[in-house]
Amino acid sequence: MGAVAVVGGGLAGLTAAFRLKQQGARVVVYEAADRVGGVVVTERRDGYLADLGPNTMAAPSPALHALLGELELTSALVPASPVARTRYIVKKKRLLPLPMSPQDLLTTRLLSNGAKLAVFGEPLVEAADGALDESVATFVRRRFNQEVLDYIANPFVAGIFAGDPEQLSARHALPRLYGLERTHGSVVKALAGMRSGKREEGAPGGGLFSLAAGMQDLSDALARALRAEIRLRSPVTQLRAGPKGWTVGAAFQPTELYDAVVYAAPAHAVDELGFDLPGGDRLKTLASISHPPVGVLALGFRRDEVAHPLDGFGFLVPEVERRHVLGVVFSSALFAGRAPDGHVLLTAFVGGVRNPDLANADLPTLTARVHDDLRALLGAAGEPTFRAFRLWPKAIPQYDLTYGRFHEIMEETERRNPGLALAGSYRDGVSVGEAIASGEAAAARVAPVTAGAARV
Repeated sequence: MGAVAVVGGGLAGLTAAFRLKQQGARVVVYEAADRVGGVVVTERRDGYLADLGPNTMAAPSPALHALLGELELTSALVPASPVARTRYIVKKKRLLPLPMSPQDLLTTRLLSNGAKLAVFGEPLVEAADGALDESVATFVRRRFNQEVLDYIANPFVAGIFAGDPEQLSARHALPRLYGLERTHGSVVKALAGMRSGKREEGAPGGGLFSLAAGMQDLSDALARALRAEIRLRSPVTQLRAGPKGWTVGAAFQPTELYDAVVYAAPAHAVDELGFDLPGGDRLKTLASISHPPVGVLALGFRRDEVAHPLDGFGFLVPEVERRHVLGVVFSSALFAGRAPDGHVLLTAFVGGVRNPDLANADLPTLTARVHDDLRALLGAAGEPTFRAFRLWPKAIPQYDLTYGRFHEIMEETERRNPGLALAGSYRDGVSVGEAIASGEAAAARVAPVTAGAARV
């Protein structure tokens, strides 16, 4: 095998590097920050364990399960508590459970009778032209109604993307949901079939997992496996394709020649690189993919000073409810060991497309606004006993109605440049599992080039 440069030490880049190293390639990971893991951060302090990036992962696919086994993390995998099946939505200052069955839908107070009729009548709605790329909001209004958009789709889009359903592409942001209309003619019929039969991996309602020591255990294990192959504080400044391979220039590092490159840094960072390769100018347009800021604030409280039973995954906030938080995860209810005895841990998410100014506010102001919501919605009367905060200035890539053009640019650039692969949350999904899968796919794309280099 030849040599591969991996640009970016998040989960996608680390996974690609790990796979290529397994196959015998010489791998170097260039990471601009002073740590690897990207947005995966776990803080352990004062008996609390707070994930300040992703809090969970969907039930692992066979490929992810295999990776966890190779990293000796299978025994550390912990399923979420059964209470995670309950998801709350805020409506008129109350937390109401999201209906998860036809019976729940009949009795829920979350939706009016008109919205319930729209849900039950959705199978009668004709499918749209599959060539159309419509927004999530247009898709939901067409198949259901405005109220379903406001109180179900809007808060869940905020929970996944911190985004706006009016701007996000149904085809690209929610491909599984979009695909249900194409394959079954109806979202409701398809979801009912999944509940009664075998559920697709990663489908809505699937199991959730974490790691006993927090999500950062995954990136730490990948880093340990790679060891000396990681170069921190080494932002890549130049990628140049040539007849003998790929020249990589990085700050504070000697310029080196590689047989292949995996670009797994964020899309917004491409603007900081000099690309000398076919299609390089078009590739730089990926920097215009929107990445709104998101602040993650974990707060600990004495259990007897929070009135709500915290008997669920957490709650999401519809935009029409005009709250400060996008949503809150009941972290200590989901997984054991997240808070000391007699205490609870709540993880709040703020900002996104909805309120970027709050994410960028000073910490006392942001904390006060979050505590206002926790006091009003959960009865969190006491002062926090623990605080941990992380601002992600450019957090989650938005798969908006222009995203299809960017996806075409990525694929075209790879076709024109054998030995170059792109990976990360901007490629084929923003979840932990999807980012890791993109790293696996990138490694597979460049492996033939590196294998060929070894035979020359």
